[in-house]
Amino acid sequence: MFLRNAWYAAAWGYELEKNKTLARTFLGEKVVLFRTDEGKPYALEDKCCHRAAPLSLGEVVGETIACGYHGLRFDHSGACVLAPGQDTVPPKARVRSYPIVERWTVIWIWMGDPEKCDETLIPSLTWLESPEWTATPGYIYLKANYQLLVDNLLDLTHVSYVHRKTIAGDPREATTPTRVEPLPDGVRVGRWMIDFIPPPLFKKVGNFETNVDRWQWVTWKAPATVYLDVGCATTGTGAPEGDRSKGITIWSNHLITPETEESSHYMFCFARNFDLESSETSKLLYEGSKATFLEDAVMLEAEQKNLSAGDISNLVDLTADAAQLRARRMLKQLIEKERA
Repeated sequence: MFLRNAWYAAAWGYELEKNKTLARTFLGEKVVLFRTDEGKPYALEDKCCHRAAPLSLGEVVGETIACGYHGLRFDHSGACVLAPGQDTVPPKARVRSYPIVERWTVIWIWMGDPEKCDETLIPSLTWLESPEWTATPGYIYLKANYQLLVDNLLDLTHVSYVHRKTIAGDPREATTPTRVEPLPDGVRVGRWMIDFIPPPLFKKVGNFETNVDRWQWVTWKAPATVYLDVGCATTGTGAPEGDRSKGITIWSNHLITPETEESSHYMFCFARNFDLESSETSKLLYEGSKATFLEDAVMLEAEQKNLSAGDISNLVDLTADAAQLRARRMLKQLIEKERA
């Protein structure tokens, strides 16, 4: 099930070059993204109304996209403005257009009713384009239902087992309790880990030689945007009280868009407020984050093979699943309300 009247991440801005097309499927619908000469991004149904050829196999011409089969041209509203070989354009010659906004270095798409489109509902991810932060974005194609990934990100207990080589540090992480906080449009879950062994990746980029006070706070915004305030500071230097100056802070971003019931687009990004100009640190964090999230992908894709469309209704729940279950309930209610 998908919530349609919502903003989903379609692509990173850098993925969509001028005068190029990008074909992706969102919520089971084939879409072509393109950026015109003026630099504005647009999204249309990726199926020409003439003979159903994918428009993504065509080309961007000025402010239009031309079908690669017979040359019909469509403007950003989806209307056909040129039918080669005839003077008039058939009145019904058009394709669906999708509302699209570029914000926080992300291209967002609205898959539902255009009249209900509201740009104020786009999640606020200011650190992705702030000069005070350096971002290292990437993309993973995930062969699993999007809700399984949301579950994974709201579950801090799996880190000790799945991420032993990357972000797991102290074995006590597996049993450290979390606190769940309901939000009007989502869920927040997190915890502090005081005087813990730093995880390998954070130890390397933060040059930690002693134990650390570590924090993990995860926020989920419906339907599928997750961001984590994570980091660590030398233990006893005041991080729990608000002084993070002796440590490192990272916003770990996860923008998830369903492709089908069994596959997803997974856009990830670490944004940091230290070593802003260091290409070496960027490389370490990009490669380290991708390695971490690929560890998740292996587990989730294996999990998907044992499930139908990410349905976990017949499985056993644990105490640590509280945030995941709250998010699933909220999303189910939103979908049911939309359908009603």
